[in-house]
Amino acid sequence: MKFINTIIFLFIVVVFTGCNSNDEAKTIVDDSSSFEQLKKQSNKTYSLKTTDDKTITLSIENETIKSKQLNGKYLLVNFWATWCPPCIKEIPVFNKLYEKYKDKFEIVAVLYEKNKDKKELDEFIKKYDIKFPVVVGDENFRLAKYFNDVKKVPESYLYDTQGKYIRSYIGEVNPKSLEIILNSN
Repeated sequence: MKFINTIIFLFIVVVFTGCNSNDEAKTIVDDSSSFEQLKKQSNKTYSLKTTDDKTITLSIENETIKSKQLNGKYLLVNFWATWCPPCIKEIPVFNKLYEKYKDKFEIVAVLYEKNKDKKELDEFIKKYDIKFPVVVGDENFRLAKYFNDVKKVPESYLYDTQGKYIRSYIGEVNPKSLEIILNSN
């Protein structure tokens, strides 16, 4: 009899202690600002603003990138900064590849600097004759979180014409290996 009473007691303890008070649940549900932040962070659609006030929308599902603006092209997502010597060294290489393969290759240069002065950035783009889109703003940092929480620049991610991940480059992109991929299709 003692054994049965002990089992019943343990059952009651587990059932009633497994549920927390409504106040605790309410705190999470009622804090709409936190909920909206969580919802925004889990969203895998990124609206990136270019320096010429256009929008490039990237939707990421199951490791595949989709974009109406870039549909059917190889895509290189390049995280970079104006103060970064290897990033600056890549610009003429990217310009050359971008011009040579413009029908099947797109580069999105994701500026990884907060609050960069627009005039200063425009002068930089002009000085280095950047031919591909440069995107700016807070959305860049949300995108960087998705890409393995980018910590170093340059860091680039290459996708094929179907939006499937091919490879990443930590540091400068090897132009020969990139061109081999671009020529393979």
